[in-house]
Amino acid sequence: MKNSLLFKSLIDIFFLLHVIGLIALFMRIPLGFIPVKNMEPLHLSGWILLIINCIVYIIFLRGLFFLRKIAREFLLNKTLTKIVVNSMKITGNQFTLAGLISLIIILTEKLFDLHIETIPKSFSITPFFLIIVGLFFTIQSQTLLKAIKIKDENDLMV
Repeated sequence: MKNSLLFKSLIDIFFLLHVIGLIALFMRIPLGFIPVKNMEPLHLSGWILLIINCIVYIIFLRGLFFLRKIAREFLLNKTLTKIVVNSMKITGNQFTLAGLISLIIILTEKLFDLHIETIPKSFSITPFFLIIVGLFFTIQSQTLLKAIKIKDENDLMV
């Protein structure tokens, strides 16, 4: 129970910090509320890249939202439910998609030597980590679905 509460609290804090980061990103770039010294105005390629990165960020936030739902169900001790399976599958798909899009952006920049400034400044392991975590959640959702089927079959036999 303590581990589930800690897990839920950490996920909530992580989600809150990322929502604040997204709000700050929107306030700074398009609206110009927060000035940044020595920054040139964005050109078309910069705006396209910024929009793609914002989409990736929102996809990641959606995955975190469903991870919060999983943590809430764990706190209620409802691990073998369809809600957990569906939330885990959506979380996995969102994390995998965010990682793949980030990896494609980084590889495109490196392969074609475009000299575009991406939010991750160098080739990092973050996209690979997101893909691995996303695939893990997808596999776990399939495993939990099989466990629910076995549990339901055993309940019918009794």
